Amino acid sequence: MASPDVRAAPARVHVPVRAACRVRDTVPAYRRHLEAAGLDDISAETWAHVPFTDKATVFGADPAQWAVGGRLANAAEVVCSSGQSGPAVSVGLTSRADQDAMRDRVDAMLASLGAGPDSSSLLVNVLPMGISVPTSIATAATPSVHLEMALHVLSDIAPQFDRVVLVGEPPFLTELSRRWADRGAVHPDLWVVTGGEPVAESWRTYCCSVLGVEPFRVMVSMGVAEVGVHVLNETPQLAHTHRAISAGDPALRPWWNLIRRTDVPRLFTYDPSLLYFETRTHPDGPPTIAVTTLAERDLPLVRYDLGDIGVVLDADDVAALEAQAGIGLPPDIVAVFGRSAHVTGPAGRVYPEQVREWLFALPALAGEATGRFRLLVDGDRLDCHVQVRGSVPGGLSADADTLADRLGDAFGTPAAVRLHDAADYPFHQAGDWTHKARYVGALDA
Repeated sequence: MASPDVRAAPARVHVPVRAACRVRDTVPAYRRHLEAAGLDDISAETWAHVPFTDKATVFGADPAQWAVGGRLANAAEVVCSSGQSGPAVSVGLTSRADQDAMRDRVDAMLASLGAGPDSSSLLVNVLPMGISVPTSIATAATPSVHLEMALHVLSDIAPQFDRVVLVGEPPFLTELSRRWADRGAVHPDLWVVTGGEPVAESWRTYCCSVLGVEPFRVMVSMGVAEVGVHVLNETPQLAHTHRAISAGDPALRPWWNLIRRTDVPRLFTYDPSLLYFETRTHPDGPPTIAVTTLAERDLPLVRYDLGDIGVVLDADDVAALEAQAGIGLPPDIVAVFGRSAHVTGPAGRVYPEQVREWLFALPALAGEATGRFRLLVDGDRLDCHVQVRGSVPGGLSADADTLADRLGDAFGTPAAVRLHDAADYPFHQAGDWTHKARYVGALDA
């Protein structure tokens, strides 16, 4: 039996063991997956040897074989993924019970913001691809990524409500925020929930400055179609801690030794009654996050590698964070750095998450960038192509030079920043808010 490739399993590993046994007994494809790995038994003692699954494993051939009963048609809803991580296309299967539970979680979040029968709330869903955000205590509007309709809802309909909760992905929210602010004052009681790709703290600061709201009003969520649209979430306490460790002593976060990166991860919590997270280590790269779904569902997943670089923090890690931030934190925390795509130079790896943080920290570039860029290695040089709104305006040269200097320092050889007006950017069509941007590599085929 191969040596385990996971960080020391917590004492509560018996919880996912029960879920894995249920999946083994109800999903033939998973039973065959275990047999192929030579595993006859699933227990707390053998958990470290239970094989991982991933997108290619579950969705590479016939995903119906991984559903309970071998049927996709049993689901109440198919949730499509908007990610770009390999040839396999992943989906999520949602049951009626899952829909009810999701609505209850959304309602609980809205209630914490003051929504209820005595205070009207408008939830404006500008997520792409028809992703639903169900609620029973707010009025929902779903303009998706239609800019004109979203602006109409925010400018003409939203003022009739006591509060507005805007849900969307960062690239679209960037442009929507600018255009809404250009029309005049935004709603005085505005909350923003975002995710879909890693969120830079500098982007949050910029977006809040455009909208005129406090940073705590922008909340970050991480969804995974296969698992759910709201799998990991940031709390105000975790957002505060993120800023604290950004300015703190790296020696106070020893768990970063597993990552060997200088940028600061997003800190998320989750519901441990529904999900079990663990750190999967790799001999040839940084660790990734794996999840086991604990509740009964149409598409159960066991040790499913999300592909995101990160670490599940243990009790000592959480205590160290609490001491550094001076604030109480939830006990269940995952530190997520982002996807594994990167470029490598003489000085080390450069990840898109680092570039995004630098991009929105530079005032002129932040005001014009769409948020899309592409890192390309040309010989021994790094080129960063940046998409900006409309035609390339003046006054960006100093910020572009600063970004190039930071890229060059991180990469190890001189770097160049090339600005493209939106229509001429060769890597992503202007006005396309549905497809996820790719940040590393040559022109798409």
